Amino acid sequence: MKAEKALEWQKLYQKAVSQSDPEQVPEDIARAEAALLSRAKKLTPHEADEPERRAINDALATLRLLKVRHLPGWK
Repeated sequence: MKAEKALEWQKLYQKAVSQSDPEQVPEDIARAEAALLSRAKKLTPHEADEPERRAINDALATLRLLKVRHLPGWK
């Protein structure tokens, strides 16, 4: 189950960062962010979850960069 949930956010994140249709970018970013934040809330403070927590933080940082690039007025 844990692997399935991780895979879900990773798929949405990959879709957002590889989206070539500018009209789809905002929606894909929003979906990926929602999945990332939802997953982050479910992670425990245990060391076993730390690699995924770091991956989520990195993905969120990349999505912020995409927002700056593709969403005028977003800072």
